[in-house]
Amino acid sequence: METRKMKRNHPGAILKMELIDGQGLTISKVAELLNTTRTNVSNILNGKTAISPNMALRIQEVFGGEASHFLRMQLNYDLERAEIAFRRNPPKIKKHAFV
Repeated sequence: METRKMKRNHPGAILKMELIDGQGLTISKVAELLNTTRTNVSNILNGKTAISPNMALRIQEVFGGEASHFLRMQLNYDLERAEIAFRRNPPKIKKHAFV
């Protein structure tokens, strides 16, 4: 298994670069376009909340891209964080020996 050296960014950070920094939109405007709360958008863009399937579909409809792409980014981010936590504090489990 190849070891990844760069830490993955939360997909919200990527959206923030593209929408806020790149397009000059405000969090309030993004929230309005996505028909959600400013707090929800802020939490996503600041990496405090995951992108849900529903939100991925909204982003796809409003800004383009594929909902599945946003969900894969979220899944990969979540999996990497879980793996780090798992390795730091491994559970007391044993491998199953198949016969």
